[in-house]
Amino acid sequence: MTRQHVLILLVLAVLVCAFFTLELLFGSVILQAREVLNVLTGRPVDAEKEYVREILVLSRIPRALTSLVAGASLALCGLLMQTFFRNPLAGPSVLGVSSGASLGVTLAIAGSGGLGFALGSFFESLAISFAAMLGAFAIMAAILAVAMRLRDNASLLIFGLMLGYLCSSLIILVEYGASKEALRGMIVWGMGSFAVAGKDGIMIMALATAGLYIWCSLNARHFNIMLLGEDYSQSMGLNYRRMRIALLTAAGAAAGIITAFCGPVAFLGLSVPHLARALFRTANHRILVPATALAGALIALGCDLISRLPGSADTLPLNAVTSMVGAPVVIYLLVQGVRMKHWF
Repeated sequence: MTRQHVLILLVLAVLVCAFFTLELLFGSVILQAREVLNVLTGRPVDAEKEYVREILVLSRIPRALTSLVAGASLALCGLLMQTFFRNPLAGPSVLGVSSGASLGVTLAIAGSGGLGFALGSFFESLAISFAAMLGAFAIMAAILAVAMRLRDNASLLIFGLMLGYLCSSLIILVEYGASKEALRGMIVWGMGSFAVAGKDGIMIMALATAGLYIWCSLNARHFNIMLLGEDYSQSMGLNYRRMRIALLTAAGAAAGIITAFCGPVAFLGLSVPHLARALFRTANHRILVPATALAGALIALGCDLISRLPGSADTLPLNAVTSMVGAPVVIYLLVQGVRMKHWF
């Protein structure tokens, strides 16, 4: 890692801290920096300013932490998928994990007659999260079973895409016969949000993200070898079969957990790894792992801040904002695809 790479990483870390601070300051009510600092440091707050503590503790701090953790995790999942398939357009949803989570939530909401459509209570959110995890891990189990038989990554990619389409068709059928309340709940969850994960959800996502980051850091050298193909990987002493199963499990589990608590957040996992590659001009995963995690956290914090429309009581759907940020990146990839082949 060169001095320039270290400098860029430090800049990204500073930007993440800055955007995290902006998340605390701005929203429907704009808070003063001194008020926020008093709450964070445990200093006494005036009685008429007690609402500041409630806004921070109950809403903005959990939302900012969720954005940071989810963005980093989805970006790392995207990096793993693109490394595994050696495809610049692969992402966390490519194996149908997000579609499986969406199907689980759709069935749970439809079966309960609109349970959790506002995601207001703890038990409703817990039920929705559990249903999403169940759906995601059911698809993951199918993927791993097929991966044991298929050695061709392209065939596995097609299998995952077909599973995703199958889940999407089942979701449409369930939505077609759902009540208005249930249909509203499905639509709201499908828009994605960093605002509904409670304290336990944030803890689970943080542990999953930390575990994923540590595992990626320890195996960065193996990822570099995998980019050279299966035959070369095996000649270098890498157990390619075992590594591909471990990679699929890590990426699928992390993506499933994040989707369970935040909904199917679009484009972060697809676009952020390419931003990291373009910024650092390298395909070395020892650099890309921390770079992608920081860039993912930064983009997620920025998108969430935009979606909240600071100073307004209204909010935008999160996926609308992430798509506006991520879609231009994908379009750029399609137009400049020839120049990016050396990354894979």
